[in-house]
Amino acid sequence: MIHQGSIEIQNQISVVDCRKVGGAKQIKTKGYIIAYTGDTTPNVGTDTGADLTRDITLDILQAFERKTRFINLLRVDTIPNGAAAGSFIIEGKEDRDDGALTEYPSGTQVSVSNGTQDEIIIPLDRPQYESRRVDKWKEAVARYDVVSMNVRQLGTRLANAIDRKAAAAVEAASLATGLVANGDGTVIVNTDLASGTTPEELGNALAASIYASVAAMQENDVEEDVYVAVSPTWYSYLPQTFNAVSKDFTNDNGGYDTGIIKMVGGASVFSTNNLPSTASLVGLVFTSEAAGIAKLWDVQIDIDPQPEFLNAKLISAYFSNGISALRSQCAVSIKSA
Repeated sequence: MIHQGSIEIQNQISVVDCRKVGGAKQIKTKGYIIAYTGDTTPNVGTDTGADLTRDITLDILQAFERKTRFINLLRVDTIPNGAAAGSFIIEGKEDRDDGALTEYPSGTQVSVSNGTQDEIIIPLDRPQYESRRVDKWKEAVARYDVVSMNVRQLGTRLANAIDRKAAAAVEAASLATGLVANGDGTVIVNTDLASGTTPEELGNALAASIYASVAAMQENDVEEDVYVAVSPTWYSYLPQTFNAVSKDFTNDNGGYDTGIIKMVGGASVFSTNNLPSTASLVGLVFTSEAAGIAKLWDVQIDIDPQPEFLNAKLISAYFSNGISALRSQCAVSIKSA
């Protein structure tokens, strides 16, 4: 077994049964029938069609990996085998007013009231997967490590799919109604985000929206660490507003020279390319419990020899989890319209 970060790679040899079904070869493995067509072709350029068996390889230009941000900040609970969902009991919020508080008259029976509580269930989705086959001969004549490249590609693709799923759950929380008086999600609409014409104007508008978002959470008694997710373009506007950084360039909160901004309004700001593509959405403000991740399997990658394909390698990447809005009062969407 090989471990690469959070990716688990298992080498297995399974007993298989080759069949022809509808003209396509199918493989029966451990009681399941799985259709296979074609193979990964490591010696042909995907875009150029170039023959990758020629010349001398000087280096492998690996793709720049997209960073996952949301899954590292949200609550994660592992689901044990034998369960298909995770449950969260929600305690009712009863300190907004005096409720049934009353004066006790001497010699009388006490009055009783009902507490408030509810439940959120996060079911596990069916496994998501992608598989590739590497032909043994093509791998042998390739001028690069074919298996490592495919493992790396599949690992980062599935990890970012989970990250986008988590971002969508945070946005859903900002639009949801809180259970048992725990506070609703919030949408901050700031038209200055659409009408601004300079980076400084747009940065000021974004900073004002972040302040409003943090205040909305605090109105619901949320005092946890707050995070702000924006695109790289919107992030770049913040260091260009002197409300966020020192006019003398770098200070402890970032600077114009570094292009870094750490916090606005008490919230940590980061850039991401995995925001939902919702119209007019500029950013998401949230805490770690805005959404919950119920995890059965993290991203796993299996490499299985296939003797029926002259010992080709089948590379399968998969995961199983459920991600859903959890505490709506802990999420805010910032929109320009």
